[in-house]
Amino acid sequence: MSGRQRYDPRLGDEDVDEDVTINGAGRVEDFARPPMHVRIPTDIAHDSKDSDRTQKEGREVNAKTRPVWASRLGKACRKLLPFDFAWIPANFTWSKLKPVIRCAVVCWVSAVLMIIPRTSSMMGQGSFLILISSFLDAPHDPFLAVLERELIFLTFVVIAWAWTCLGIFLANLARTNIDYNAPVAAIQSAQYIEAAPTVILAVFVFLGSAFFLYIKARQGPGPYLFASIFACICIDISMTSAVLYPYPFYLIGQVIVIPLAFHCAICIVISAIVFPVTITAQYTHNLYAVLDPLNGFLDEHRKVLSLNPCTETFQTLVTAITGALEKSEGGLGQAAATARLLKQDIVYGRFCPTRIGEFQPCIRRLVTRANGMDIFFTLIEPTRERFPITPMPSRPATPRARTPVTPRARTPASTRPGSPTSTRPGTPTSPSSPPSGFRDDPDQLARRRRYFQRSALEHSHGRKSLSRYLHLRLAHHQEENHDHHLHFSLLNLAHALSAARPQSPSPSETAVGVFESQRYMAIEANRLTDRHKDDYTIMFVRLLHESCDELLESTQGVLTGVQAWFGEARRGSFRSKAKIEMLRAERLAKLEDMRANMHETLEHFKQEKRHRVLDPYRSAFDPKHVRADGSHDPPPHRYLFHCYMYQYHLIRFSSILMEILDHIITLEQEAKKAQLWWPSIPIRKMLEWNPWNVSEEMDRADDEDPDIIQGIQPGWNDDLGMTGRRDPDALPPSNAFQHVMHWVYVLTSGLTRGNALFAIKAGLLTVVLCIPNFLKATAAFAYAQRFVWGIFMGQLTLARFRGDTTFGLTARIISTMGGGLLGTALWYISTGSGRGNPYGLAAVIAVSAPFLFYGRLYWPVPPMTNIIFFVTVALVIGFSWQDTHTTLPFKYIGWELAWRRFVLVTCGVTAAFIFSFLPPSTTLRKYQRTMMSTTVAELGAVYCSIVSFANTREHQEVARGEIVQSLIAIRLKLKRSLVLKTNIVYEFSLRGRWPSKRYQKILELQLQIAYLLSHLMSVAEHLEPAWSRAFLRRTRFLDADFQGDVLAVISMISTALRTGNPLPQITPCPLLDRFMVHTHGLNVIRQEADDDYGLPRTMTIDTLENEQYLCFSVGVTTAFGIVLRLDKLMVATKELVGEQYHIHGIGVPEPKSGAASPMDRPAKDA
Repeated sequence: MSGRQRYDPRLGDEDVDEDVTINGAGRVEDFARPPMHVRIPTDIAHDSKDSDRTQKEGREVNAKTRPVWASRLGKACRKLLPFDFAWIPANFTWSKLKPVIRCAVVCWVSAVLMIIPRTSSMMGQGSFLILISSFLDAPHDPFLAVLERELIFLTFVVIAWAWTCLGIFLANLARTNIDYNAPVAAIQSAQYIEAAPTVILAVFVFLGSAFFLYIKARQGPGPYLFASIFACICIDISMTSAVLYPYPFYLIGQVIVIPLAFHCAICIVISAIVFPVTITAQYTHNLYAVLDPLNGFLDEHRKVLSLNPCTETFQTLVTAITGALEKSEGGLGQAAATARLLKQDIVYGRFCPTRIGEFQPCIRRLVTRANGMDIFFTLIEPTRERFPITPMPSRPATPRARTPVTPRARTPASTRPGSPTSTRPGTPTSPSSPPSGFRDDPDQLARRRRYFQRSALEHSHGRKSLSRYLHLRLAHHQEENHDHHLHFSLLNLAHALSAARPQSPSPSETAVGVFESQRYMAIEANRLTDRHKDDYTIMFVRLLHESCDELLESTQGVLTGVQAWFGEARRGSFRSKAKIEMLRAERLAKLEDMRANMHETLEHFKQEKRHRVLDPYRSAFDPKHVRADGSHDPPPHRYLFHCYMYQYHLIRFSSILMEILDHIITLEQEAKKAQLWWPSIPIRKMLEWNPWNVSEEMDRADDEDPDIIQGIQPGWNDDLGMTGRRDPDALPPSNAFQHVMHWVYVLTSGLTRGNALFAIKAGLLTVVLCIPNFLKATAAFAYAQRFVWGIFMGQLTLARFRGDTTFGLTARIISTMGGGLLGTALWYISTGSGRGNPYGLAAVIAVSAPFLFYGRLYWPVPPMTNIIFFVTVALVIGFSWQDTHTTLPFKYIGWELAWRRFVLVTCGVTAAFIFSFLPPSTTLRKYQRTMMSTTVAELGAVYCSIVSFANTREHQEVARGEIVQSLIAIRLKLKRSLVLKTNIVYEFSLRGRWPSKRYQKILELQLQIAYLLSHLMSVAEHLEPAWSRAFLRRTRFLDADFQGDVLAVISMISTALRTGNPLPQITPCPLLDRFMVHTHGLNVIRQEADDDYGLPRTMTIDTLENEQYLCFSVGVTTAFGIVLRLDKLMVATKELVGEQYHIHGIGVPEPKSGAASPMDRPAKDA
């Protein structure tokens, strides 16, 4: 024991380098570690469902039995096809065919009403709009959602008609020649156009279009989207036609309103009688879809814990687990959007819709806890996340060659901290071990140390190389601790990683994050390095499997039962009373047995099974286990903390699942008979909608506000207690006049913001496109050739962001061409060379409608492409019929109509594309930065709220529900940005390529922080007050200096992302340096601490077995993850915006003996 430094887990593990032979409880005998391969699997399946896996295995077997030439021919054909048709069989289920049939019925009824002369004349010259609207506004949603949308739809169209009537009235007042008997030919030839009325109508076009497009952008995706579109169409058609009449023709809007009113009525009626779906049914279906991937998720967990972590299969399964979890998380948005309407549902059944909606928070928490289980794999080797290493501007000289040595076995007697290797026979070298198994002799070590000292002195007055200094410092550290080999190998590995780092800066870019990267290298070398990590990881994964497998199996069975209940519980309401009672009793008995077994398994896990991971520590802390002579110290504390991280989230996952099961049992016991349930909220609140509400189509929207996070109410933004934003240019109003002027200022300044500017710009574009219809020389031609198609196509193509507008240009042109060809084919099939056959047209639509709506609902293309394609099909058919049965001057059918439609659409979208470059011009690139700035700021606010929640356990001042809702909204916002980011490729730039990988890294880090904050909130809820104070003390979350640095980092990142300004080269990062300033190890309270809050200062096995200690350790690990990712987020932001404020020579000290190193930045209170 002479000269040997023993590891004390109560003090920490930053100087642990000795060799430990795992024996006794920790003997590693179950796994034979294979050689490590540097190969990344690229064929990982992301769907973990058993059925999908079975089908995949079946396909693989069939593929093997096929001839080789057949497989190659099939692959070649699939490559040549421009589309992937896998979505067709994937959606071919009865539940998904019901909406298709419903929409097809609406389409056919609309076509019949358009064909019948009496109803067609009743709707007027715009009767074809009823067919177009059936494709644009398809009633595929539940009845209540359709009712809400159609009422808003009709309301907006009527408002637009009223607006046009007001404009026509005021324009008529300015008209000098009023003639109610003007002939139709003279009106259509634009003989009565006057300047003053035209200007007034142009102003009303501008204001009306700007208003409805502002609503479209402001409210975002939801029930107002199609209503805003048709309101704009109503204004465009009415105003461009009213300018021709020498008298006030108020009924011109009736041509648009009546067909759309018929459409709304048909949608409401058909949704109520053809396969009607309630909000409750869709909600339970969405919950089923959320729970389905979790079955495979738990099954993969059981498999992966039984494997050796060093194998490639382990890493493959970890990736598959992440894919299953992402699939489950993807269904939460649709479930939340459906839950919004549950209180308004009208349903006949046993269960109240409001009671069903109470599952939503539990399901969210369940998926979040599943993410916590997945975090375990980011903490252990070899899947652990590492800090990015930035290449140094100047590199150290290449180390001299060393003599290789073969790995040899060691005995405990020959083991000492300075032993050059840590491998056993047949065991490969770990990444933190010497890469090539080299051995230095003392002469070479002395020569190298003298070389580094001389090199450092020669450069003491010039540009210092931090890497050379780090070599020098670590060489001195190695000599003192007799463990030189490990630290030199770490630095060699770090520089090797930096050389191979992806997306390294181009030669024209300066390196960023060098300061943080080098400090993290020092932290890794001094405090986070353990060359026995592979052995410890194998041992603890095995222990974790032994402790958790029984609970995982039981939890998987309960999850299957809960999922089955969501799929079957609402069925059978119309059966006989005896049959319903029998089925209910059987279901209830099964659920109660499941609950009893789950409760027993969970309690057994809490009391006994989870303590299995403590076996390696019993020799040090359990008096019943006397330490044998020559035995070795227990592993570092972080391995236990990692296992506790998994166990905690597994316990919470199982507990939440039991809460769901208890709620189900309560519903089964209380709801004994079916009844009719009516809406539980006032009618006046049914149509309420604001941009902070969650929409089902939000993940497919084209326009979205980067400054608004849907799901976070505006009152939650100021979440740091008694704080608020101030006006830097004026004091608060002190009298009534100042209050009025302040309100006027706020109103006018709002016109300069994103949505208002977009609406003004879109209104101006609409007026510009209307000029041919307003000029006397061109109005007749424009009216006859339907220039209005180009007007509203350009009007609706213009988006807030230039990339979306450019995408709209290509998507609308391509889809218009494709839809025109298909519509032309269907028209000629129905009529041949004739002028329209009513029976043939009705038959063709009846046959083709199911196929068209199958593609309309499930074709996996951008929504704009999908909608324009099928709307064009309907327009060619409907307008061709209209032109053959009315006296319109536009007499084109079939291909002639489709071609003119294509030309007008191309002109309109091209005008919108050109107009998008005019100021104010906003890009999706800026949207991404602005959105990420908003989410970072919100993450900072939520972080402060969680710390406040943990600090005020006795008297809660922070609402838990608002914190949870904010975190969910932030995650949904970040995930939706992935969809919006796809159109950035259309924002071509001559300055260079868009750094997509850098933005993706920032997005991923923010998502990780959001999940970690959710886990931190869960820990704060379950910690008792004394343990909560100890947790805040250990993590320095109540240290004003440390929190000042954390909040400064968050603020700097948010500001840099919003403005694009570079960050300082020297920042408070790395925060992890200050976070780990004190050494605790397994201890709860430092020995030097003044107050222990009534908690034990001396560690015992009883303390380790305490469930509060488990929560405490999980909180510490989670806080570590948050701080680490804030540091990584700072470096990722620097890679995006760059650095400024360089101070020459900072971070590299003078090589004086005994001098303090700025690499070890002391705490502010030192």
